[in-house]
Amino acid sequence: MPLIVDPSVPQVTPPAIITSPDGWLSAVVDEPWAGVLLGYNADTPPSARNLALNPSFTSNIANVGSFGANVTRTWSATGGNTGPGCLRVLHTGTTIAGGSFTIAPVTSGTVQVALWVKLPASGIVRGNLAWRSGTTSLRTQALTPATSGQWAKISGSHTLTAGQTCDNIGISFEPTAAGTEWFVDALMVEAADEPHPYVDGHQPGCQWEGTPDASTSVRITAAPDVADIRKVRITRQDPGAPAPVPVRSADPAWAIEGVGPAYDHEPPLGVTVIYTATPLYADGSAGPSSSLAVTMPEPGRPADVWIKSLDDPGLSARVTVISWPQLQWASRIDQGDIAGSPYPATSQDVYAAAASEITIDADGDEIEKLRKLLVTPGVRLIQTRPAAHRPDQFVLFANPGEAVDADPDGSRTFTAAVQEVGRPSTAAQPLRIPGWSYDALAAAYGTYDAVSATFPSYQQLATNGRLG
Repeated sequence: MPLIVDPSVPQVTPPAIITSPDGWLSAVVDEPWAGVLLGYNADTPPSARNLALNPSFTSNIANVGSFGANVTRTWSATGGNTGPGCLRVLHTGTTIAGGSFTIAPVTSGTVQVALWVKLPASGIVRGNLAWRSGTTSLRTQALTPATSGQWAKISGSHTLTAGQTCDNIGISFEPTAAGTEWFVDALMVEAADEPHPYVDGHQPGCQWEGTPDASTSVRITAAPDVADIRKVRITRQDPGAPAPVPVRSADPAWAIEGVGPAYDHEPPLGVTVIYTATPLYADGSAGPSSSLAVTMPEPGRPADVWIKSLDDPGLSARVTVISWPQLQWASRIDQGDIAGSPYPATSQDVYAAAASEITIDADGDEIEKLRKLLVTPGVRLIQTRPAAHRPDQFVLFANPGEAVDADPDGSRTFTAAVQEVGRPSTAAQPLRIPGWSYDALAAAYGTYDAVSATFPSYQQLATNGRLG
């Protein structure tokens, strides 16, 4: 199997970070080494925070104040948009009026507002949405009434100027006659550049930050009891495989308080795989799993074969195949003669793992690298493109040899016998990332202060800044 290492083959820029829907698991393809860097972080901040203290009027209309005269505001136990209750506004005159809603004060940035109103099919002239500080309106947005008799969403934003504080939101409409009524529900107020879906502590995946129906609320994105997470187990599902396999550095990996890295140097090339991370708590129980899909690029020809070291991924080499070896599977047949019969008694076991020979040519600095790769004991992984129809093989190299091709200063030819073996155990294996170690860290940064200034989190330190 003649192979030529081609160190000049250009590498494709790795893709952006891939993140699971819940945000806990992230991955980036490490294309220079044909691996995947994985990061688990279940201690993520809330994805959205509702500043309205009583946004859904589930059981009362506390924290609702006046905004105009000649109206009454009462609680309706039925007919809400997101829950059973809502706010009912009844006009006793024809002036523009409504209600105001207390929020946690905002002193800078943009205040996003969204709420649902149900107006009568007729009888509303105009409306206003106001960002307020006490009884002073900081900004008023004119509303065109959606007089459909159905729930309709109203939204807007205001960027505070220096010195402004927004502590309540007002909504008002002008009726054509007394006795007109309308309803309000699902008020979402947030200090954010972009609006988020509605949040209150009664919604799945959300919680109140204080007293229910009288405090701010958040959408929880951290795993349950994240402070009690100690480890994370990550598996990889390959196409056509009967079951997922553990990732070598995450069977399991340390993930104190829900944060931990892993590296997979063994994903099949040119296909899409699925990674699943499951947190393990201090009491031995498992938490909710998080998954994402990663498509591994395949090596382009002619350098379309990887020989990988499991113990030292940095020893791995990408090489060019000139001719494939012959694979041989030794049979395991026992037989014995039977008196009076021309046919023997036989039994057959599974075939032995494949064996072959390999020949590798190398030039320059690759000579020392391949010599170490072949003569250092340990299992190697050989991988190539799916179109080659050669399954990934874990192998041992035997009887390696080295010959000078012509000039002693020129290329070398390496040979070795190849014996396929089973995948080595992944249990409790350490994290190994090509080109990154504590020795590499010490060589790059002279002081602890320099390290802490460069890597603000353990996740960034462990992955050389590639995952946060």
